[in-house]
Amino acid sequence: MNRLRRHLPLVVLLGVFLLSAWHVFTRHHEAGDSGRITLRVGHWLLHTGMRESFEEAAEAYHKLHPDITVEQIPVPIRAWPAWLRTQLIGGTAPDITGLLTANEELLTRYFIPLTDRVGEPNPYDAGTPLAGVPWADTFVDGLAAMRNMTPTSGEIQGVNLQINTLRLFYNKNLLKAVTGSAAPPADYEALRGLKEQVDRYNRAHGTRFVPIASCGPYSTYLFERLLPSQTQKLAIALSPLQTFQVQPVELARLVLDGRLSYRTTPELHASLRLLRDVSALMTPGYTSLQRDDALFTFLQGNAVMICAGSWDYAVFKTNDLFPVGILPVLLPSPDDPVYGKFVLGLASEASGSPEAALGIVRTSKHPDIALDFLRFLTSRDVAARFSERSLRISSVAGVPPPSAAAGLAPRLDGEIGGFMPDFNYFGGGNANLVFQRNLYLLMGPAGSVDAFARKLDADLPRALRQDAGLQNTRLRRDIQTLDARLGILFTQPAAERRQSWTRVLGTLHARQSDYLYYRPLGQTP
Repeated sequence: MNRLRRHLPLVVLLGVFLLSAWHVFTRHHEAGDSGRITLRVGHWLLHTGMRESFEEAAEAYHKLHPDITVEQIPVPIRAWPAWLRTQLIGGTAPDITGLLTANEELLTRYFIPLTDRVGEPNPYDAGTPLAGVPWADTFVDGLAAMRNMTPTSGEIQGVNLQINTLRLFYNKNLLKAVTGSAAPPADYEALRGLKEQVDRYNRAHGTRFVPIASCGPYSTYLFERLLPSQTQKLAIALSPLQTFQVQPVELARLVLDGRLSYRTTPELHASLRLLRDVSALMTPGYTSLQRDDALFTFLQGNAVMICAGSWDYAVFKTNDLFPVGILPVLLPSPDDPVYGKFVLGLASEASGSPEAALGIVRTSKHPDIALDFLRFLTSRDVAARFSERSLRISSVAGVPPPSAAAGLAPRLDGEIGGFMPDFNYFGGGNANLVFQRNLYLLMGPAGSVDAFARKLDADLPRALRQDAGLQNTRLRRDIQTLDARLGILFTQPAAERRQSWTRVLGTLHARQSDYLYYRPLGQTP
């Protein structure tokens, strides 16, 4: 009896394994016998309305192709990075797999390039204004965001179904109670005044409302929209390549050369003041909070506003606890008495933020069918139904925003954006760490912009040189990879070589130029 009890777990485990193996075998056997095909789609999009939209699209595709069943595999976003890497390395990833958190190495190694295919028309757009248009040009950005995911190879490894925008959602009832008016703030100056109105209301009624519900990640999104307003004019003046943009590595060079200082450069100093200013509108302790905390605060009616993504609108709509209004992120206008001096105007959102990016894995047994389903998903009519059902913004040109949420649509015209002062996404993150860990000098009643600026000027140079060294290491690796790609192209047929040669060679020259230009930054003076 004791021996049986000791081995019982092994017996159960073996039984489960045999049952699973039999299930897999019979599924494949039945599929082979019937000629039916199951196409799997793995994604992290568990937000309200997304799984339902995928299901409806899968059913519509099945009606057109009765021998094909599309099965979605939703994975919680917290588990997604580990799940994705495990599935790709193990060769078990779904035919179509989401690209969230995939770096360029994973994209080029495990996903099929679509660069040539996106130059062909989408057959599912027949009979629409997009008929005969190259597939890439049916997207509002021409798939530029997808190409940016693989800057070294320049290949397009997938397509995105949607684009995200950042918005201020407000509780119409609470706004009217606090301010006495149903009209929302029209600009940043009015938004800044909301704090005093909320404080006054709290004192009079014993409440603890906050102007803007926020959390660590969502505050970063807001800062990335708001703070560059102070460097719009500076970006034009300082852009070394006359691209009207200053990348983090270029900003590092300007700081290390002494051309920019957080104490003496007015635009950078204004960015820090704006950062302190807008932080005072947010939930106390927001840096330690997560998305669910911010949503809960807003949905409980304890905040007048929340700065959130278009992906969250479905949550507010389906809960329907109170009427919700939608505002663009309110930036300082050129007439703002405090922050208007350096502002050009509202920045364009044309580049957007790609969402629901999907690619075809190299291990797919049905790559042609997977490609056909991606075309189906991104056809104009299907994309419109998907957008309306999910309450999100489609990436397909000409698809209107959901009927209940026109305010989510991106602003396609506007001025160029400025740059962030925090060196996020640069090198190994050493400079950004200096910025983040010294924010306590800026925030709170005792915070000081000057004290924070002095600390940044003192500590950033060493961190920037470390990051520049890492940046140059990556550039060397890119150059080696591109050299190898050129060598491989020599072995390809002439037609295929012509298609890729110019793109790869141009990228190689750009990386070599960057390396020579920025190599001195990583050297100790």
